[in-house]
Amino acid sequence: MQLPIELVERCVELMERHQLQELSVELGDLSVHLERAITPVPAPTTALVTPAPPSEAIEQPSFIPIESPMTGMFYRGPSPNEPPYVEEGDLVYEGQTIGLIEAMKVFNEIPSPATGVVRRILAQNASLVQQGEILMLLEPPE
Repeated sequence: MQLPIELVERCVELMERHQLQELSVELGDLSVHLERAITPVPAPTTALVTPAPPSEAIEQPSFIPIESPMTGMFYRGPSPNEPPYVEEGDLVYEGQTIGLIEAMKVFNEIPSPATGVVRRILAQNASLVQQGEILMLLEPPE
């Protein structure tokens, strides 16, 4: 029996969510064992990581920040040949996908936490983002 890719993806998601170093799953005659390799994390450089200054969010107190839920590569669109999910000035709805983050070769959709207008896109396409980093700023509807 071939191992379903969905099972592997779910296991990777569980490892990320619960910050596990190792995970084993057995279902009948199928078994999956995953281990996280311990690799040194390179120091971020200003060319790769450009976090938004905290003062930008403070200057615009009515803006809603969309923060990165994890560390990984941020992509504004589904592929290089397709347009970005959102542009500055677009109206987005709560739960709407605003980008993707690739972590451990898994692409995770980033949903908007609220309805609003995209006022600033702070994260660059195809750039490394850190968990908690502000990706975009939304202005709530009036």
